Amino acid sequence: MENKKRNGIFQTATVLLLLFFQQSASAAGRFVANRFTYDRIDEYGLFAWISVHHIVQMLLALIVIVIILKVLKLDFGFGFGDKKAGMEHLGNFTVVALIFALIWHLSAHALGNVGMPNYPLNFKNIAGQLGFQLLLSGSSEEVLFRVLPITLMAYSFQKSKVEKLNISYENIIAALLFTLAHVSWSFNPFSISASWVQLTLSMVLGLWYGVAYQKSKSIIYPIAMHSIWNVVMVAARYIHLALLL
Repeated sequence: MENKKRNGIFQTATVLLLLFFQQSASAAGRFVANRFTYDRIDEYGLFAWISVHHIVQMLLALIVIVIILKVLKLDFGFGFGDKKAGMEHLGNFTVVALIFALIWHLSAHALGNVGMPNYPLNFKNIAGQLGFQLLLSGSSEEVLFRVLPITLMAYSFQKSKVEKLNISYENIIAALLFTLAHVSWSFNPFSISASWVQLTLSMVLGLWYGVAYQKSKSIIYPIAMHSIWNVVMVAARYIHLALLL
């Protein structure tokens, strides 16, 4: 009983520390990104600020991982792992992403819910957004929200899982932390705002990324999946807009 209590405290502390670090890394990214002006390269604020933000939070996560590796010999999955499992998840996910994007935009078109952008649809703006989604969105967020938390919690939880779903507890908690990162909040004045559609997608996608990470034992495939999802959704919107103009 005493061991269970001690383990429970250790596990709770691990989750709270991860939440604190993720929020702090994101805040540090905002702080650094706000130190620069981007008018010459990104006057509409589409990709430069968020690129700096994501680079900073990824670097902080990598620094923590390096420190942990000095103490604990954990496998964070930076190799190719199980290529067969990884490519299977990546292939299935890509098909789902393409189908979802098609249905999403067909539905938006039918409902007349196509938001027109308030910036020019030129090469710089489109390439900047797609470049960020391809190179930084997946790599930064998967290191911070998948590699670090799942590996640490797997060490803490000793590979426990929800049997009926065949999903590990650490994956579920990591997906919840990832979902929380998509909630906008402030203390002064206190406010919380979020899109339930975005939160639902974040949870579902987070679980799938986590399963792919644990099955393949590599973060390469979840990064690719995350990037593909974002690129497909952004590119599909631009294709939709091009057909309307």
